[in-house]
Amino acid sequence: INLNHLKNLTTDFAMIQFAVINQPDLSSGYTLDDNSRALVAMCQHYQLTKDKNDLVYINKYYHFISFCLQPEGYFYNYVDIHKNFANQNSENLADSNGRAIWALGYLLSIQSILPNELTENASKTMDLALVNVCKIHSPRAMAFIIKGIYYSQLENPTLDAELLVKHLADK
Repeated sequence: INLNHLKNLTTDFAMIQFAVINQPDLSSGYTLDDNSRALVAMCQHYQLTKDKNDLVYINKYYHFISFCLQPEGYFYNYVDIHKNFANQNSENLADSNGRAIWALGYLLSIQSILPNELTENASKTMDLALVNVCKIHSPRAMAFIIKGIYYSQLENPTLDAELLVKHLADK
């Protein structure tokens, strides 16, 4: 598995949204969507290889997701190169919120091989991210949320999570 392009697109803050051929397009900024996908991919790679270098990227992508989480429990998707939330954050955020919850859940599913501080922080982020998910109506977003809850519950299943999955699936 060659992760060079993914790593090349990653700055000290997070993964850049677009590239021009194989060069990061810094003007495109960052998105929650892309960093959520990158977190899942890097967690899967770490599961396979146990390469400690992956932890740098896992932490970076997790911190970006955490950065995008707003106090009321919703995520913003778009961040410019200066780490400011972009004006686009007023529209179509349900799917990116779902992807972020999926990524957090996946990270929590491998908590036994990750540093405790990371998984404790991710668990708190996940708890806040789940506060408003019942208000989401996008089927794709709800599917991502269900995936995230499923993965997060592999280690420590709870009745609350089961009821939340049932509610979203019934919707």
